[in-house]
Amino acid sequence: MSDRPVNARHILIVDDEELYRELLGGRLGRQGYRISEAGDGDGALRCIEEGGVELALIDIKMPGMDGIELLERIKQLAPRTEVVVLTGHGSIDSAIAAMKLGAFDYLTKPYQLTELDLVVARALERSSLARRCDALAVEVQRRRSRDDDGMVGDSPAWLQMLEQVRRAATLDVPVLLTGESGAGKEVVAAALHRWSRRAGEAYVPVNCGLLEGELVESELFGHKRGAFTGASADREGLFELASTGSLFLDEIGELPLACQAKLLRVLDSGEFRPLGASAVRRTGARVIAATHRDLEALVGEGRFRHDLLYRLDVVHIVVPPLRERREDIPLLVEHLLRQAVRRHPGTPAPRVEPQALQRLIDHAWPGNVRELRNVIERLLVFADGDRIDAARIDALLHPGATTAASAGRGGFERIVPLAEMEQAYLRWVVDKLDGNVSAAAARLGIARSTIYRLLRAQAEEAARP
Repeated sequence: MSDRPVNARHILIVDDEELYRELLGGRLGRQGYRISEAGDGDGALRCIEEGGVELALIDIKMPGMDGIELLERIKQLAPRTEVVVLTGHGSIDSAIAAMKLGAFDYLTKPYQLTELDLVVARALERSSLARRCDALAVEVQRRRSRDDDGMVGDSPAWLQMLEQVRRAATLDVPVLLTGESGAGKEVVAAALHRWSRRAGEAYVPVNCGLLEGELVESELFGHKRGAFTGASADREGLFELASTGSLFLDEIGELPLACQAKLLRVLDSGEFRPLGASAVRRTGARVIAATHRDLEALVGEGRFRHDLLYRLDVVHIVVPPLRERREDIPLLVEHLLRQAVRRHPGTPAPRVEPQALQRLIDHAWPGNVRELRNVIERLLVFADGDRIDAARIDALLHPGATTAASAGRGGFERIVPLAEMEQAYLRWVVDKLDGNVSAAAARLGIARSTIYRLLRAQAEEAARP
């Protein structure tokens, strides 16, 4: 293994002649590639299982497993790894077999080194394109509701944070985002990736607070078939999926201690081991973490590793709460209304009257931008005609007072589905207890799994376009 950076393009050379491997590896290494070598098929497969190999240059005639069988095994293990066959024993039959199995090219020794350089560049270009297509599919699936970057605002607090984000985006180091629930840490994390040199690669977000037990490790690091009950097939972890991109770990303060140790190893060495696997894999993923908790306090309570905090907190960005950037509320209202209208085709965009807008500006917003988005969504659904007045804002911001007044007159303003009330109350309780699901479950007298299930349902519903 060379000492090239983990994020350099990774090429595997497979040949039973050590001198040939050294000469070819030296040439490609001088061009900036990270080189791994293997003298037979078994060694090659071990390297492939570690992950991150973008191109394999393989010989056909080798002791044990031949190149055609190795090509087939590589394509089964890592379909996105390109393979170029380099052989001194070329034949039409082997060339046809190799191309049918998905080889990118087939070169017969001796070949021109300039020709090989061109083939390597083209193969890596196709590998990169395929990975970008995968990244696009992931982003579409996971972030369907986002129609623009969401970095809306021109208040001093927001612009100061924005400058920190722009600077951090140019640095390929871990970033820790802190701030209250709903302040927009998810939007900032996405911008960090989008403004970085990794923008064309995968951006993979995961909420650590919505995963339990072994599901956390399986989600982050992947697993082999049979690793635990229900593991019926091999699964790639998010660190592998984001290997050349960015991994956003939201609610990092909820990560179990056992998993924190494994995360620390990844940050230190770029290595991880899927559940049930014997081989270590590598990743070059950039980690962006976020939390609304005081991690220093969690360290003092023994619930968060101090060494992990040190590794995550290379760049620390505080996302300001909405009450500290009230000047941005008119812009946010306009932006969120546009988003809501797009999600509800055929619904006209109502005009927010000045007094109504002032009500929104004056509100305390304990739920920050997330609460504002929820209010805007409901305003669109229950707007009277083409305008939103102050009375409608009051009804939405202070439903208890409106409901009590209506009830006193012999009825309620509207019938609310029980499930909607249950979810709203559940979210209120969790937020009231600073996101502590265990405490919320104890106070409500229900199982933690019930809260996780309802919160996951809410998140999936919110992500639908």
